[in-house]
Amino acid sequence: MKNDKKSTINEELLSRMEQFKEATIDQEKRIELENNILGSEVLIRFEIFLPSKSPEKFSDGIFLYMNDSGDIVDAEYYIRDSDDITIVGLEADDFKVVKELFKDSFSLEIE
Repeated sequence: MKNDKKSTINEELLSRMEQFKEATIDQEKRIELENNILGSEVLIRFEIFLPSKSPEKFSDGIFLYMNDSGDIVDAEYYIRDSDDITIVGLEADDFKVVKELFKDSFSLEIE
């Protein structure tokens, strides 16, 4: 099942990229695409750099995602070394802890 989802997402991404490329060179296709977009959502990402016990080996942190109302709606944990970054979503209980800890740390004003 996991391979099916990966195959589907890869196929859909290729199809969308073709659609986007066409829209960049054909104004009518661009207008058609824009008119058929169902909606959008503003998400602001904050990156929190955590103190590392081994900064020469890796750094780690939290990505917090805030909506346009200023609510933290998602969070991810990451580890970055000199070659790569690995990102994992937080389980519901861990997300609650992170959200509670950082809920008053950032404010958002959109005009």
